Amino acid sequence: MDFLVKIFKALANEHRVQLLRLLLGGQEKEISELARTLRLPYKTVARNLKILEQTNLVSSRRWKGMVYYSLRNDPDLEYNRLLYGMISKRFNRPR
Repeated sequence: MDFLVKIFKALANEHRVQLLRLLLGGQEKEISELARTLRLPYKTVARNLKILEQTNLVSSRRWKGMVYYSLRNDPDLEYNRLLYGMISKRFNRPR
């Protein structure tokens, strides 16, 4: 399957778009904080973050038994900048 199709499938879920919106602030966030903010079960958030990570939209870092997520801003991932911009514009939030 084309990678772009996978990205669009990942973004076809409102929970995943909301997770990206929360990460647009630029700071990494711990998975429990994201679950609390969205009022979703931890497992739901974890599953959706895994999908976003598989499509290179977010990256994770483990530290002291906690998992932190942030947007993936690698220069070679030009789709990401465009998608983050669209999400930012949709929610009227500066990046």
